[in-house]
Amino acid sequence: MAKNLKIFDAIIPFLGGKRKMADRIAKEFRGETLCDVFMGGGSVSIKGKQKGMKIIANDIAYRSKIIGEALIVNQTEKITDEDVFSLFLPAENNGFIQKNYVPKVFIPQVAENLDNFFANARKRTSPKRELMFLLLIKYILSLRQYGAFQVGQQDNEMILENKEIELLELASKSRGKKIRYNMAHSLPLLLKLKDQINFGIFNNGKNNEMYRMDCFEFLELIKRKDKKIDTAYFDSPYFNSTVYSSHYKILDEILEEKIGIEIDDKAFNTKDVIENFEKLFALSEFIPKWVINMGFNPASQAGIKGEELLAVVQKFRNAELYPMEHNWAINNIASKNGKRQSENVEYLIVTK
Repeated sequence: MAKNLKIFDAIIPFLGGKRKMADRIAKEFRGETLCDVFMGGGSVSIKGKQKGMKIIANDIAYRSKIIGEALIVNQTEKITDEDVFSLFLPAENNGFIQKNYVPKVFIPQVAENLDNFFANARKRTSPKRELMFLLLIKYILSLRQYGAFQVGQQDNEMILENKEIELLELASKSRGKKIRYNMAHSLPLLLKLKDQINFGIFNNGKNNEMYRMDCFEFLELIKRKDKKIDTAYFDSPYFNSTVYSSHYKILDEILEEKIGIEIDDKAFNTKDVIENFEKLFALSEFIPKWVINMGFNPASQAGIKGEELLAVVQKFRNAELYPMEHNWAINNIASKNGKRQSENVEYLIVTK
C-alpha cells in the first residue's frame, strides 16, 4: 500500500467538499449518533465514523449513495488487486460511454475501457459493487482537469490527431498530468486509487446507515422510525451557487447508464431558500443538536450571510455563529457566475 495516505484520500473531491474543515466541524458533534442530512462527498460522515459515532447519512444523488455504501455502511470489505484485474476481463456491454461521450469527454480507448470496467463492476454484489463504482468514479475524475466535465474536448481532439507532444508542451503542469493519465494504461492509476479507497475502510463497531432521499422526506422517515439522533449536520447546496446535478450530470448519466438524468437538488439554490431552511429545521426539532455549515461570497452573492441564517435558526432554538478560515480550492468554485472565491466567508451555526 502507498505511504502517507490520509483517510480523506478515500473519498472524492466533489464541489463544496469539507475535507479541510471536517476536523473543526466534528468538534461540535455530541452524543453517539450523527445524522448527515446532505452527505455529498462524505468527508464529514467519515470523520464522524472515525470518532466512533453511528452514522445515519443521506443524499439525493446516486453518486453519494455509492460513497456512503462503500465507506460508511461497509466496515470490512476492501478492494483487492484481483478485483482491479477483473475489470479488464472482456465483458459484454452496450457501449454507452463510447456512443455518448467521445470525443467531448473521453478519447475512444478510455471510453471503451470504461464501458468494459462498468460492465464487470455491475456483476458484483454489495458492497463490492459500490467499492468498484467508487474506484471508477475516482478514476474518471482523475482524468478530468479540476474534476470537471465542461473542459477537455480540445485536448481529446489533439490526442486523436496524434498531437500529444504539442499538446503537452502547451499544457500546464496539472493539466499535463491529466493528459498523461488519459494516454497511459489505466492499471497503475487504478491500483493507486484502490489503495486510497482501502485506507478509508474501517470498522467503527456501529450499524451505520445510508439513504438516498429528498432531505425533507428523509427527516420525516427517520422521525417516523423513531431513530435516536444526537447531532444533525446540515451542509446543503449554497444558494446561487453551482448546481451539483448540472456539474456532475455526465457522471450521473454514466453511473445509471441513462441520458437526461434529473436530480431534484435545487431547493436550497432558489429564491425560496429561507423558507426551505425553515421547513428543514421544523422537521428536525426532534434532534437535540444542530450543526449548520454555510458560506457567503459578497462578490458573487453565493451562499447566505451568517446573520441571516442565524436568525432563521433562532426561531427554533438558541444558537451561535462561528466564522471559519477556509480558502476554496480552484476546483470548488462556488459561484455559477465564475467569480473569484477569495472573499468567501465560511461559518458554522451551532445550537446550544
